[in-house]
Amino acid sequence: MRPILIALTLAIAGTAHAAAPNWKTCAAIEQEHERLACYDKLTGHRYIQRSALTRAWDLDGLGNPDSAGVRRLEPYRANRLMVHHTSRINAQPASPSHPASTPSPYQPNELKFQFSAKSEIGNFRELDLLGFQNFRLWAGFTQQSYWQLFNGSQSSPFRETNYEPELIGTFGTGHGDGWRLLNIGLSHQSNGRGDYLSRSWNRIYAQGGWEYGDYYLLARGWWRFPESAANDDNSDIQQYLGRAELEAHWSPDSDDEVTLLARSNLSFGQPRGYLQLDWSTPVRFWHLSHLSLQLATGYGQNLIDYNHNQTSFAFGLTFKDW
Repeated sequence: MRPILIALTLAIAGTAHAAAPNWKTCAAIEQEHERLACYDKLTGHRYIQRSALTRAWDLDGLGNPDSAGVRRLEPYRANRLMVHHTSRINAQPASPSHPASTPSPYQPNELKFQFSAKSEIGNFRELDLLGFQNFRLWAGFTQQSYWQLFNGSQSSPFRETNYEPELIGTFGTGHGDGWRLLNIGLSHQSNGRGDYLSRSWNRIYAQGGWEYGDYYLLARGWWRFPESAANDDNSDIQQYLGRAELEAHWSPDSDDEVTLLARSNLSFGQPRGYLQLDWSTPVRFWHLSHLSLQLATGYGQNLIDYNHNQTSFAFGLTFKDW
């Protein structure tokens, strides 16, 4: 009987040892929530999983400060590299100030990429103002480019590049769900070009953020700073690029993500807008990227196309963290 008990004890101990997690087994787990649970079990500590809006805007103050207490440069909007196909390339850009020129021999297939980053430049970690509990000031920058990479006969030119620096103030509500934040921002967006291809505008906007579990919603409305008729290269830009937009995000398992963007000019007489649907899923490419598909239709995929209606499809990589 005694040898049997010893053997049974050794078998149980061996099973427990095999089932016990280690750093390598935890690191090999693909699902984020399961991987974090493995680390929790290994260290005996519970990891506080932060929601998407909390991470993006540091609503809990647990971001990544350096030795000086200032947050590092971090992603803002999506960082992407995609092959882009449009149903109707804009070969003759035009605006009320600049009539259409000679058509350019652009191709419907091109490379689209976007770089977007922000950094915290100031904060009030404790705030008691109109129900808000904290405030952060950010500087942001977004660049989006359309490169005619496959158009070798025309020396593969950049068809359009947009630059958008921003100053953003984030008021945190302190709520665990529901209304999470209010952003007040100043934005300048332009394509840095001259003559008939010049496009630009300046805006002040207000953006609210709501979050419920795996879902979050961003709603933004803006007012354009007026320009003199002599300097306005796109006086009707709000009729096409709109006055408000809505972003709905769904991330059911913290890995896959579905995003719907809807933009409108809020006009009943001449309604114009833009719809964009994105889906992304993780791929093993530096462990930092997602495979992404994008379907878009409407006006204003970029500034040179602000008054150009088209439908497009794109696929490529979205870089989540860096």
